[in-house]
Amino acid sequence: MAATAASKKDHSSDKAQIKLRLRLPLIWLGVLLVAAFFLPDRVWNTLLIGIGGLFIVAYVWVWQLAKGLRAERRLRFGWVAVGDHLQEEFALFNAAELPALWVEIKDASNVPGYSAAIVQSMGAHQNGAWRKTAVCIQRGQFTLGPWAIRSGDPFGIFQVTRHYPVSHEIIIHPPIHGHLPISLPAGQSNGRVRARQRALQVTINAASVRNYLPNDPMNRIHWPTSARKGELFVRQFDLDAAGDIWILLDMQTAVQLGKDADSTEEHAVLLAASLAARAVRQNRSVGIVTYGQQPQILPPGQGQGQLWKILRSLALVHADGITDLGAALRDLSRISQKGAAAIIITPNSTPDWLPHLFSLAQKGIQSNVTLLDRASFGGAGASEQQRSAIRQLGFSANIIRCGEVGQPLTTQVQRGVWEFKVTAMGKAIPVRKPSDL
Repeated sequence: MAATAASKKDHSSDKAQIKLRLRLPLIWLGVLLVAAFFLPDRVWNTLLIGIGGLFIVAYVWVWQLAKGLRAERRLRFGWVAVGDHLQEEFALFNAAELPALWVEIKDASNVPGYSAAIVQSMGAHQNGAWRKTAVCIQRGQFTLGPWAIRSGDPFGIFQVTRHYPVSHEIIIHPPIHGHLPISLPAGQSNGRVRARQRALQVTINAASVRNYLPNDPMNRIHWPTSARKGELFVRQFDLDAAGDIWILLDMQTAVQLGKDADSTEEHAVLLAASLAARAVRQNRSVGIVTYGQQPQILPPGQGQGQLWKILRSLALVHADGITDLGAALRDLSRISQKGAAAIIITPNSTPDWLPHLFSLAQKGIQSNVTLLDRASFGGAGASEQQRSAIRQLGFSANIIRCGEVGQPLTTQVQRGVWEFKVTAMGKAIPVRKPSDL
C-alpha cells in the first residue's frame, strides 16, 4: 500500500542548530567594549552590561529551546486518490524551562495544493497537536518532507532550527467513477466452461457446498444438503469463465489535447482506472498497457491486489511517449492470448492504426475502441466519422467527450463536521456529519 512508511511517526532528526540572526547588537557590543576600555564612564558600563546581559539571556533562551523543542508528523491515511482528503497529524513538544513564543514549521513537501507550513506558540513544558488537511487535486508520485522547525528568543537575536531530513513517498491514485457509458467486453476463455477458482460473489455456476460460517448470507444456504446432514451448508460458486481484459492507453504526446483535468491524458487514465475497478468487481482478469516515455505492461490478474498495482501504474503514467498506436497494437497482439479482449483508449482520429485491429481479430482478440472526442477537447478531428469507420470494420467503438466521465472532487466549504471512514481497501473516504446548528 502506498505511503505505509509515512504512517509511522517521524522521530529522526539532526541536532538543533543555533545561529546568530541579528548582527547589529553584536556590533554595538564591540563598540561599547572599546568605548568602556578607552573612555571609562558609567554610561558605557551601563550600556555594556545591558546589551551583554541581553545577549546572555537571548542565548540561554535559545539554548533551552534547542534542548527541549521537538516535533512529530504522521500521515493519517496512506491510500489516497484524486478528490480524497490528505490528512497529516502534527505534534509539538516543548520540554524546555522557557516558552517558545513562536515556532515555525517549514515544509518542503511537493504535493500539489498542500502545505504544512504553520506558526505556533508553545509554553514551557507544554505539548500541542493539530491536523493539516488538503484535497488531492493531482495524481502522481510525491513526497512529504523533508521538514524543519524553527524558533528563537523574544529579542530576535538568535535562531534555533531542528531539521527532519527524512521524506516519505506518497502515491495519489486516479479517481474511480462507478457510472461509465462503456461496458466491459466479454471475451472468450479457453478450455473449461468454468474457472477453477472459487468466487467471493454469487455467479451462475454453483460448484459445491461447504459448512456454514458466521456472516454467510442466508440465501446461499443449500437446504437439501443441510436437511440431509443435519447442519447448515452453503453453496460455493465458481468464477464465470470470461477472457482476460487488456486496457491499452494511447500515451503518444503528438495526439494529446487539453490541459490538466480537461486533457485527453487525464480522461484516458480515469477511464482505465474505472474500467479496471469494474473488471475486478466482476472477478475478471484485467491488465494494462501504456506506452509513455517508460512503457508499462502489467499482465492480467484478479483481485484487489491487482487493482492496487493498476492504480499505482496509472498514477505514474504520463502522455510523454513517442510510440504510436499502431506499434502499441502490434505489441499487444504478441503478448495477449487467444480469447482475450482489448479496450483501446485513444484520442487518435487518423485511420493509420485501424488495420492493426484486424491483426488482433485474427489472433482471436476482441477489440473495443473508446475514442476521446477531439473537438470537445479543443482540437480538430472527426471522431464521429472515426467511430463509423471502426463499426463498419466490425469492431465496437464508443466516443467519450470532455467531462462526460466526471471530474475529480473539488474543495467545498460546507456547514457541518467532516469525519473519515476507511474502506476495506484502506482508502480514506470523507463523510460529512450533519451540523447541530
